[in-house]
Amino acid sequence: MKAFAIALPTLTLCWVLQFTLISTQTLHERTVGTSTIIARISPPWPDPSGIAVSRNGHRVFLGFPRDPYNHATCALAELLPNGDIIPFPDKALSAPSKKPYAEWIVSPNGIYMDRDDVLWIADDGKREGFPGVPPGAAKVVGIDIATGIVVRTIVIPPDIMTNDTRLNDLCVDTAHGVIYIANSGFENRSSLIVLNVASGRGREVLLNHWTTKPDPGFLVFLEGVPKVLGVDKFPSGGVDGITLSADGRTVYWTINSARRLYSIPTRLLSNFTASERDLERAAIFEGEHPPCDGITTDESGNIYFGAVEHESIVKRSPNGRYEVVAHDAANFVWPDGLAYRDGYVYATMGQWNRLGVFNAGVDLRKPPYLVVKIKV
Repeated sequence: MKAFAIALPTLTLCWVLQFTLISTQTLHERTVGTSTIIARISPPWPDPSGIAVSRNGHRVFLGFPRDPYNHATCALAELLPNGDIIPFPDKALSAPSKKPYAEWIVSPNGIYMDRDDVLWIADDGKREGFPGVPPGAAKVVGIDIATGIVVRTIVIPPDIMTNDTRLNDLCVDTAHGVIYIANSGFENRSSLIVLNVASGRGREVLLNHWTTKPDPGFLVFLEGVPKVLGVDKFPSGGVDGITLSADGRTVYWTINSARRLYSIPTRLLSNFTASERDLERAAIFEGEHPPCDGITTDESGNIYFGAVEHESIVKRSPNGRYEVVAHDAANFVWPDGLAYRDGYVYATMGQWNRLGVFNAGVDLRKPPYLVVKIKV
């Protein structure tokens, strides 16, 4: 890792582009929906992953993981209305540091805004070129966005956070006082992780269960190229997207290398006395979903998917019907983090399938990396 602190420049947006997308003959050839590009991010800034939006919709936050490739810029930032990006809450927390790992953000994947405007960060603690997970590096951090003060840090215990664990997306159940994390896993370790906010107690559930693990031989088309799990190299793993229903009664999750959507009641998942068998029986198969990364929900019960195979944002209605709400093959390479607020889906557009590790060492990414706002 380039383990040094630097002065972090702001990124000035060249322009904010509003465009209405026009349909033609086939989905791959056409564009669908109305989108606004709210950021075009270029090196030295890396591509962002997680995204979260304040309750009033006026503030947008981005996470920049250091696992796919190490970088010396900030790991957590705020996207300002004028297009500038600034470290959040400051460089002391979000820039590389020599402080104890529990005191700075190492490699955030999912970020989530709760109902009290506390920004929660799932810090996977891993960096490219650094083997293992140092003590204190893997954690969940809560920051009050009004003050910029860290209100809670929960270090993931080593019996849960192994080298094969990957803390991915998360959601926060304020009614039950718990955090749900999708562990997409490496090798054979996919699960849901449940953390009690007050006590810091954690448990790992549905470990390598069929509701969390990838499908053997999973086939996906990425930018028109077929990829098979176990044969080809591409971003893959177990449970990935996770979101909470608007009424807080249900958690939904998806699997990165599968097409299965599941749900479970929060009253059970949040209960640390519930047995593994109880959880397995309570998990509900909700039908298939498009291969995706991040997901989010709205107040009407719709679920939105960052459909990587289709370069689209796809909506699932409560009746189970699917609809493409936005598609752009040129720009929606790998829809990653999703957040819903007041009639809009905000999304980071990654290019993870273009990383050199998946392409014989050749980095095929093409900056700028986009952040978009989509009217739904």
